[in-house]
Order: sequence, then structure tokens, then C-alpha cells
Amino acid sequence: MRLLTALLFCSCFAHHVRAEIVIGVAGPLSGQNAVYGNELRSGVADAVKAINAKGGINGETLTIVEGDDACDAKRAIEVSKTFISKDVRLVVGHFCSSASLATAPAYNAAGILMLNPSVTAPDLTSKSLWNVFRLAGRDDAQADIAAARIKADGQGADVVVVTDGQADTAALTKRFLGALPNAKTLTIKAGSAKLSDDPGLIVASAFYLVLQATDAAAIASDIRKINTNALLVGPDLLQSESFGTRAEASANGTLVTFLRDSLSVTNNSLVSGLTTTEGTALNAYAAVEVFAAAAKNRDVNDGRAMAAWLASGNEVSTIMGSIQFNSTGDLQKQPYVWYQWINGALVAE
Repeated sequence: MRLLTALLFCSCFAHHVRAEIVIGVAGPLSGQNAVYGNELRSGVADAVKAINAKGGINGETLTIVEGDDACDAKRAIEVSKTFISKDVRLVVGHFCSSASLATAPAYNAAGILMLNPSVTAPDLTSKSLWNVFRLAGRDDAQADIAAARIKADGQGADVVVVTDGQADTAALTKRFLGALPNAKTLTIKAGSAKLSDDPGLIVASAFYLVLQATDAAAIASDIRKINTNALLVGPDLLQSESFGTRAEASANGTLVTFLRDSLSVTNNSLVSGLTTTEGTALNAYAAVEVFAAAAKNRDVNDGRAMAAWLASGNEVSTIMGSIQFNSTGDLQKQPYVWYQWINGALVAE
């Protein structure tokens, strides 16, 4: 009789208990980089609050666990172990590249989605991990955008890629040449940039400067001495003030790709009540929305099914508008916009 009473009590009580879906947010939540981790934390907290206020995901509420990795790979691995032990279904983070690359395989093995709001390094989505999706721009995608712009402007006939051959520029060079395979490559020595005496440079229609800002400034000055009409294009390395300062008038007209301000594509009425819109907060908010959409369309406990749904290009409505992912886990529409150097200032087109 006592056993029956206990079972009836547990049965009745269970009807009043709502299951919880655990989300992990990971980044530097203390120390000198805490401002960045707190942006992630705020974005996730605001999104969870909004989703829970509307009934959660299929009747289940969201709850948050936090992991302070201090942007350190070893600490990040410890955070990942804690998240896995707490059966998180989603990780928003990690903020830094080293921490993200160190933990992504562990989340993959545990069947946990990783939606990254901040890392732009190509390696994050180049490891064939089904669980990793990126809400930030991908660095080397700038090369695709630059190649398309050069073609659209009718300057694709005689293009020269000027690069220093360093690791951080190699991915951009490779991707640009994939889009414009007939482009000529000119490799200069980093730190002592000087243009060669190649007569072909005089007739080149466009130059893609895959260089650090100071080297790019020296090359731009050399180019303008022999070729005043060529289009100069570069990645966000050229957004540095030192490029405009050192190149002076030679910088005029140079086109530069740069990450779009997330706030520029949001509805003001949607962000008015948020804790912060700084940095990656809106990306983190959108990451939770993406997860909620996948979970509503697939089993929240089946990470692979949710990932497959996202990788298939299904459109998700977020605080930053509609977004879609491709099969690598990158955004189909990369969040880069064009700027132009004009009289020492970088101006949005």
C-alpha cells in the first residue's frame, strides 16, 4: 500500500515537472578578455529568456551552464568535459580560435552541436566535423568576394595576387586563385616589401594585396608609380590605419572587405531590451535561435539530425534576419561588406 502511494505521488508530481535543455556558453568569462566572454554570456542569456517566455522548445525550458576557458586551449578542454558530463545539447562558443579548435572534436564525439559566434579562422569548419557551425564570417571567404567584385567590375583579365606567403595569408591566396585561376602570383618578402621590375605589372588590370598593412602600403605606392589605373583590392588586413597613413594618396580607391556590423541588419525594436548589442552578443543570441529552430524540426537529443537539418540549407529566422548554412557549416551569405580608402579614411561604400 505504501509502495502504491509512493508511485502515485511520483506519477502525479512528474506531470508538474518540465524537462530542461541544457546550453553551454564558453569563453573568457574572467580576466583581461572577460569583456568578450561576457558578450557571449549576455547574448545567450537574452535569447534563452526570450525563448523560455514563449514556452521553450516543444514545451521544454532552456537552462544555461557557463564555462570560463580564459581563451586557453587546456582550460577549454576541461570546460568541454564539464559540459559533456552535464549533457549539454548546444555549446555557444568558444570565443577564441585555439579553444574552439581544441574542443570541437570532443563535442563531435559526444553528439553535441557547436554554434560558434566569433571565430573566423578557416580551420574551424575545414575539419569535416558535422557538429560545427559558424555564425561569424570565414576569413578566406573574403577572397571569393574580392574575386567576384573584380570580375563584376570588368577587371578580371590581368590580375596579380601579391602575397607574402605567410600562414595567415596562404588561405586567402589559395581561395582567390581557386576563383580566378589565371591570376598571376607575386610573392614578396614580409617586412621588406618591394615590387619587382616585371613589365606585366604595368598592364595589370587589378591587384589583390594579401599582405599585412605596412607591406601592402609599400606595394600600393610602388604600383601607383607604374600603373595608375589598376584596381587595388584587399582583405580586412588593409583596414588598419597604418595602410592609409603609409600609402597616403596611393591608398585612394583601394577596396577592402570588412565584417559587417551585426547591429546594422537588426530591427531596432528587437534589440531595444537586450542587455548589450556589443561585439558578438547578437551572434550569440542568433546561435540560440538557430538551435531552437533545429530542435523544433528534429529531435533535440539527436545532434546529428539537427546538424543535417541545418547543413541542408534550411532558412532560420534570427535577430539578424534570415540565415542559412552550407554543407561545411559556414553561412551561405558571408557577412562582409565593402569599404574604400578615400583621403586617408576608410569609408563604407
